[in-house]
Amino acid sequence: MKKCVTLLLAAVLAVGSAFSSQAGSAFKKEVPLTLHMDINNRQTPIYDGYTSYIMGNRASEKDTFTVTKNSDTLNLDDVTLSYYLVTYDGGTEKNLECRVYGLKEGEHYPVVRPETFSRESEKGDVYDSLERCYVVEFSKDDERKEYYFTMAPETDMAAYRNIHLGKWEKDVKGWRYQYQGEYLTSWAKINDKWYLFGMDGYMLTGWQDSMGALYYLNPSDGVMMTNCTIDGRRLDGSGAYRE
Repeated sequence: MKKCVTLLLAAVLAVGSAFSSQAGSAFKKEVPLTLHMDINNRQTPIYDGYTSYIMGNRASEKDTFTVTKNSDTLNLDDVTLSYYLVTYDGGTEKNLECRVYGLKEGEHYPVVRPETFSRESEKGDVYDSLERCYVVEFSKDDERKEYYFTMAPETDMAAYRNIHLGKWEKDVKGWRYQYQGEYLTSWAKINDKWYLFGMDGYMLTGWQDSMGALYYLNPSDGVMMTNCTIDGRRLDGSGAYRE
């Protein structure tokens, strides 16, 4: 991260009640980029603290994401990443926790800042999904794009990472998996089996380098292999080969 400036900004607003279902908070102009969770999980409605429920993700303190740009004209150096903590116990407060100026494709960013997680954990509030949510916002000039998260302990995340209700699709390029209107990217556990998808949404096979380790995805069906030896390399129970 090029630069991270910690700020604190509180704005209290009265909250009405309404319900909407959409993937993220919509602005008139959105930054043309996409956030990719490094490990996918089932989406869930999250109250934005103001008027709507937004489709977002559960995440733990260990979850990270990458970004890709959707337009060749976008320079990620010009994009600002802002971390917000939104609480709505009574009035709504939207606290700006940190800003990162300039992004990079391939870099793994935390869903929630470690400093925020540590502070909120000491208060015992970090997992209070009924009173708070966490927001990642990308901005450039008058363009904005937001993603919403609710926190859960890493020990509980296995229950949310097993995806069932999507569908496989095949074309001339290969296999993709569509879930809630979007094609999965990165790691995904589908019906108890792990798969790895490229940023274009297509299933990967063979040896793949991911987040500092080598993994082997069965060429016949894409399933990650574990507890076996392939090409003289021993894969552990997590599927990783580490020299």
